Amino acid sequence: MRLLPRSLFGRTLLVLSAGLVFAEVASQVLNFFDRGSGVYRLTAQQTALRIAQSARILNRLAPQERDAVINEMVGPDFGVVLSKVPISLGQGFAEHDRYERALAALITFYLRSQWGTSVDITALGRERRPRHYEAVDATPLEQWIARHFYFVLPGAFSVVAQITLEDGTNTVFYARMPQEPLSRLESLLPRLLLNIAIFVALGALAVRMITRSLERLARAAAQFGADPEGEPMPETGPSEVRSVIRAFNRMRLQVHDHLLERAQMLGAISHDLQTPITRLRLRAEMLEDPGRRAKFLRDLDEMEAMTDSALEFCKSVGNELERHPIDVQALVESLCGDWFEARRDVSAQGSPRGPYSGHPQALRRCLNNLIENALRYGERARITIEDDGKVLRIAVRDDGPGIPEQEIEHVFEPFFRLERSRNRESGGTGLGLAIARKVARWHGGDVHLRNAPEGMGLIAELTLPRSAETAVLRHPVA
Repeated sequence: MRLLPRSLFGRTLLVLSAGLVFAEVASQVLNFFDRGSGVYRLTAQQTALRIAQSARILNRLAPQERDAVINEMVGPDFGVVLSKVPISLGQGFAEHDRYERALAALITFYLRSQWGTSVDITALGRERRPRHYEAVDATPLEQWIARHFYFVLPGAFSVVAQITLEDGTNTVFYARMPQEPLSRLESLLPRLLLNIAIFVALGALAVRMITRSLERLARAAAQFGADPEGEPMPETGPSEVRSVIRAFNRMRLQVHDHLLERAQMLGAISHDLQTPITRLRLRAEMLEDPGRRAKFLRDLDEMEAMTDSALEFCKSVGNELERHPIDVQALVESLCGDWFEARRDVSAQGSPRGPYSGHPQALRRCLNNLIENALRYGERARITIEDDGKVLRIAVRDDGPGIPEQEIEHVFEPFFRLERSRNRESGGTGLGLAIARKVARWHGGDVHLRNAPEGMGLIAELTLPRSAETAVLRHPVA
């Protein structure tokens, strides 16, 4: 099972959200402990002062008057018991020793005399509580927190302070410090969830702003392969993203120029080869042996066809600097007329919704290559035009044997031929489909092949997106 999201947006948002949740929870916990510490310091001073003041009052009274005054002092969270000897409370927790020492020192400070004073922090059972004293029965969780973090929940235990008065009477004070119950955390939960929701929403917005630029860059890279004429990517977004886009646009232009240089070199070589081929043809004509002359001329014909195809491949796109509205139906009908004059069976049906903006000569060469390929292997070509307003589709179907599925993409490779005999008349030069796809992709479209149902021929479909019509050729590349 995959735990991490696949996208950069999902992973970044997950890490950011986890960090925000952790920070918010930690902040609330620290706030809870800090607030508990502040409340404890205040209540500890008040409790110590109350115990010290009560002890001084009882010390001034006669023994027979003390019970009446004690009745007025006691309450649900404060109790006083007089005894002749100190009472035994049992062994407490070591974690409370520092609190006991601090409270004893504070009571002694408020007494302003060195009377015998001891403090114990303990849990009082019902049978050990004085009259009117209502200590709270803590839950196991509260008892654990009060043991290890007494300042957070001091009310879970009682403070028992024993002070020996001047006449030797042992006075036992029971006090329970006020505390904020754990139920208060329930009120923090909605605020915590609200804060987390706000943080996650803002985090998602920030991450989306970053990843959107990366998505645009990825689309531009894919579009460059499909439509080299596309406009440079606008440099927007954070400075780091703008630097990446600037580098991409620079690389795009360099690749563009490299393709132009390579095509020009190939075109120049193919053009220069025509002169020696012509000289060889003249010399072959002077051969006395008819058989050798025929073989030489056949080889020279094939070499000339290959150089002509190479030149056509290099010049398939690049001579026309701007696109023009094209009447696709008229273009197809013109091609059908040309092939009809050559006594070939070519027909067309369907019509586009309107003109298509492109390179007229390049598109004519593309469609003519598809028709020629269909006629070479299928004897006739059936052209179908479909236009849904978004994509213009022109399908050329033949009645030939089709292509093995594993070879469909290979036939678009330059100089690749399914017919291995190297016979130019039966197999061509292997550049027709490569040129057709090159022209289609230059317009932002593509050429795809598929076998017709039930083995009834091959369908070559040219797709031209209408969205690419507004593109302008800025740097022609062959």
